[in-house]
Amino acid sequence: MKPTDLADPALWAPKPVQIVDAATSHLGLRYAIAPGWRPLTLDLHLPLRSNGPTPVVVYAHGGGFSGGIKEMGPWSKLPSQGIAVATIDYRLTGEVCYPEPIEDVLAAIRWIRANAETYNLHSDQIAGWGSSAGGYLMARAALCDDISPGRPIGDHVKQTARLSAVVLHYPVTDFATLVGDTIQPASAHNDAIDVISRFFGAPMSASEDILAGASVPSAARRASHLPPTHLSHGDADQRCGLRQSTRLHETILAEGGSSLMNIVAGANHADPVFSTPPVVESAVKFLHSVWEQNTPISSTTPSPSKDRPGQ
Repeated sequence: MKPTDLADPALWAPKPVQIVDAATSHLGLRYAIAPGWRPLTLDLHLPLRSNGPTPVVVYAHGGGFSGGIKEMGPWSKLPSQGIAVATIDYRLTGEVCYPEPIEDVLAAIRWIRANAETYNLHSDQIAGWGSSAGGYLMARAALCDDISPGRPIGDHVKQTARLSAVVLHYPVTDFATLVGDTIQPASAHNDAIDVISRFFGAPMSASEDILAGASVPSAARRASHLPPTHLSHGDADQRCGLRQSTRLHETILAEGGSSLMNIVAGANHADPVFSTPPVVESAVKFLHSVWEQNTPISSTTPSPSKDRPGQ
């Protein structure tokens, strides 16, 4: 028996509301319930005007893996441009450690694909977008080839979580080099070390092998499916240095994938500039260019194969 069998349907699936410009919003949709944990939820914001199945962005917020809420982020104007947005909660470091939050992102993507027909979404045009810590989680989800790094959750584990494209804002990509990449004074490095240690549930010094395996560039080298990627990062980022993005960008290109790098002059970590039209429009233009190709994605988990662009 599922929890839905014991709940009033009106409470389990409340009526949509209009709180975002040009969108109808379904709030608090439960995309996965892992036994022993709180239900994981997402908000789904659908464009009011649509001529057919709508492309959708799945957005993962930042917050150092220990904070943040799904209402954060630069996504609020996307529905007015014909793009649906699913903003997701995921389990934080006070609840679980690596790699379980990646499983939450995978479950959310699979839920969106499984429910695409219900909400008039285009199942072949699902993109991931993440900021900071959420950028790390989204990037790892995009590059895992549907091979679970942790314990799969949700009711749709047979659905593929493949993404048609990925947008990353000032992401963490490599924990082993994060401290060295920062431009903070040495006294502030302890903050980064603390974030890493809490995320992995062990002192950073005791997790060297795990850190190497958790690297996003390493995942890009292993992956058979490299979705087109758009990175935006400030050259004055004091928490997560620019090399975190440029290293991933270079790796994707070296592996035969497609990557665009937008360096935002003078921008620090989580700077408000990342929500301004010039930065957001660059990513939206990129997404539309990818979706115009309309490459189909199988609805079930694929077998590993080299399907990179140009291969």
